[in-house]
Amino acid sequence: MAEAEELLDGVVVRLPAAEEIRRRGQRRRARRRAGAATLCAAALLTGAWALLPGGADGSQDRRGPVATAPENPFRKNGVVQNLPARDVPLDDIWHWKQTDGEPVASGARGDVLNRAGLAEFCMTTMTGKGPDRAAYTSGYRGARGAVARQCVVDYSAGAGVARDELLAVFTRLETEGLRRVSGEPADVPGGPDRAPEDIPEELADQQGTLAWAGKVEGHTLRVFTQRWKSWVSVVEIVDGAS
Repeated sequence: MAEAEELLDGVVVRLPAAEEIRRRGQRRRARRRAGAATLCAAALLTGAWALLPGGADGSQDRRGPVATAPENPFRKNGVVQNLPARDVPLDDIWHWKQTDGEPVASGARGDVLNRAGLAEFCMTTMTGKGPDRAAYTSGYRGARGAVARQCVVDYSAGAGVARDELLAVFTRLETEGLRRVSGEPADVPGGPDRAPEDIPEELADQQGTLAWAGKVEGHTLRVFTQRWKSWVSVVEIVDGAS
């Protein structure tokens, strides 16, 4: 369509044809869409960059993983928990059953549990001759007359006293003839020919469980010790008949 002419104040103004007006409108809309797409792409790129480890500003996050304090292995949700029978060492051999409060430190094998000063260690309270403490004791009976006992003790005076008390237990075990072992069932010293060892103080700070074994009055006594801060656990086992 030809361009239209209009006379304004004596001046001829040429108006663009309808097709040209439509083409100009299409070009403007195309430019707007292109600008909007560019802005969206920039926003997406910025968001993706912010998710990278270095952050949007390129700096590195050097905080690393947050360390968590280890939990008390002897108390869960404020309740002291002795070992369930299935978790007492050598359960695959002796098949432990908890005695529900029935004493196990009696009879020929049960008496062995009270050797090496372990009867005193497992007292419920101790006043006047040592640090105040609270003790939690469980007894177990197994096949062929085997007996076991766990004593968990919390020393109110703190970790230093618990450490000293555990070192005293180590010394009494050595004096009684028990020796440190790997904890395997067959790993029992053959007799008193091994001289008692000097107990390094660092031994009471060792993480995990320490095992001791020896012959007492013809029976095999095994002792497993563990400490966490002011808490000490001692598990005693007297093997059953072979």
